[in-house]
Amino acid sequence: MTTPPQGSQWYVDFFKQDYLDIYTDAPNRSFTPERAIQESAFVEKALGLRPGADVLDLCCGQGRHSVLLAKRGFRVTGLDLSQELLDLARRAAAAERVSLELVRADMREIPFSGRFDNVINMFTAFGYLESEDEDKKVLAAVHKTLKPGGRLLMDMINREWVVANYAEHDWHRGDDGTLYVERRDLDLATSRNRVTFTIVPPQGPQRQSGHDIRLYTLTEMTRLLREAGLRLTATYGGFDGAPYSVFTRRMILVAEKA
Repeated sequence: MTTPPQGSQWYVDFFKQDYLDIYTDAPNRSFTPERAIQESAFVEKALGLRPGADVLDLCCGQGRHSVLLAKRGFRVTGLDLSQELLDLARRAAAAERVSLELVRADMREIPFSGRFDNVINMFTAFGYLESEDEDKKVLAAVHKTLKPGGRLLMDMINREWVVANYAEHDWHRGDDGTLYVERRDLDLATSRNRVTFTIVPPQGPQRQSGHDIRLYTLTEMTRLLREAGLRLTATYGGFDGAPYSVFTRRMILVAEKA
């Protein structure tokens, strides 16, 4: 297995406690149990998961979806780069008494070949890397790990929605009084959205964290999937099954391995 990258890449540093706190306390409450249940049920329906299907949760994080899918009888493997989040996923699986295989690896180097019926990639966990060529390696790895006819579901933020609703500054306060001040720098030439969070706790020094994500259009994703040997078969605008449009916050794609 390839050694996960080390150093100062944002995606090595960001996915720790600050990440959990930012999105748990966000106004839209991204990490509620109710949302995880809705999202997992949608995944099962949109992919037509069969009993006992082998599912890879690529960038599984703290296991929000992995654990629920395992509870529903699927054989789930969670892969993530963050050991801290994998430890949380392991504890969540133990608490729910479900079997969950967990692997620490880079998403470009999925250490399985032809194993999975389905791959899921949730909560805008694509576009992290330094270039489009690096992102292509992720899709190539997905193609390699899927069985013939296997299916991929990708949940991404909709670039068109981000552009239309762009606000340079935002803030929210957590339940414990922590202030999260958000600065967004959307570069339309590169289509990268660089977000810096200044975190001001009630006590102690402030600190900064953030992410830098390439936002892809549906046209671009259709091309990238095709080049990786994956055929786009469905698009959705949300976990309620709404049609995708320029007005939907999410862009959820389903593609099939040729």
